[in-house]
Amino acid sequence: MTITRLLRAAAVAVAATTLFGLTAHTATARTPAFDFGDCPAIPAGADPAKWRCEVLVSTGTVRLGTLPELPTGSMRLTFAEGELNGKYAQVFGALRSEPIRVPGGLLGIPDAEKNPLLRMELQLRYAGFADFFSEGDRMGTQHLKLGVVSPLVGKNCTIGTDDNPIIFRPIRTAGPDVISTNPQVLRFTINDNAFAVPGPHDCGAFNRLLSKRLGVPARAGTNAMTFTTYVALRDYA
Repeated sequence: MTITRLLRAAAVAVAATTLFGLTAHTATARTPAFDFGDCPAIPAGADPAKWRCEVLVSTGTVRLGTLPELPTGSMRLTFAEGELNGKYAQVFGALRSEPIRVPGGLLGIPDAEKNPLLRMELQLRYAGFADFFSEGDRMGTQHLKLGVVSPLVGKNCTIGTDDNPIIFRPIRTAGPDVISTNPQVLRFTINDNAFAVPGPHDCGAFNRLLSKRLGVPARAGTNAMTFTTYVALRDYA
């Protein structure tokens, strides 16, 4: 099942509860703003009427290696899905995420954040592959890496790479809750606690320090990511 079909199924459920005089379940949380600026071009020859752009806005928590559970900022993931030559197809758009502040900074010492040179943040980034086709509660697969953001560390420093990524296979644990029917917006919760985290890459002299500081590589089962995700769609037609 695709997320588009999940949205449509939820909309049908809302219509059914209204038809029978029941109150549809809607969340009271504020709906995030959806930016469709990263919607990708659909394949040449595709029928725009059979394609949708989907924007997922997520916040949650991340636990990696020996770090404590950390709150994430907002993360926006955009892709398109539709039909091409009679088959399901999808096109990745973009992944944009706010950096995650790491308490203790680069060296893991108290009040390190007060020294601008010792601050460190981690930023979730796209690692070259994404499949959003879901089956039941399994919500596809995304390859991710973590950019290490610090004044002392090079801009190419990452935890994981496109060739050796964090393989995120989220499972839906709650929802979908209908937030809005016009426009259609759903909310659900996803989690993955079965992925491994590779070690530092292209961090120069900081490779060994980061490996010890973050506790990576970290085997599967010692890490977790949990997100509350809102999804909305827009037609290409």
